[in-house]
Amino acid sequence: MQAMGRSTLCVCVVALLLVPFGAAPLSAQANVAGEWAVSFATPMGMMEFTMAVSQSGTKLTGHLTSDVGEFPLKGTVDGDQVTIDWTLNDNGKMVEITFKGKVDGDKINGTAKLGTIGQGPFSADRTGS
Repeated sequence: MQAMGRSTLCVCVVALLLVPFGAAPLSAQANVAGEWAVSFATPMGMMEFTMAVSQSGTKLTGHLTSDVGEFPLKGTVDGDQVTIDWTLNDNGKMVEITFKGKVDGDKINGTAKLGTIGQGPFSADRTGS
């Protein structure tokens, strides 16, 4: 019985030591907070914006600005994947825009979906923190 008790104790100690490692995330959460220079393709050509992002855990908030105005954004980050949603007023018609991309340090590359109009490439370069 004594040997069985030690064996059980060893298994419990090993299991407790492994728990923190098993609970660790497989990939670190990307840091998307800061200012970004954004460009994306539209049927009328490339559009360029400055994007300011605040991050709280996986939630993103902020705004995009350009010579056509300022637009609030919301989004999420999951590992290195980011999704940002915002709405653009295009001559009185509201167009829902979604950026989906992969964060790689100070760069994001992916796709911009422009409501029902279509989609095209999207990129962003961090310009400030």
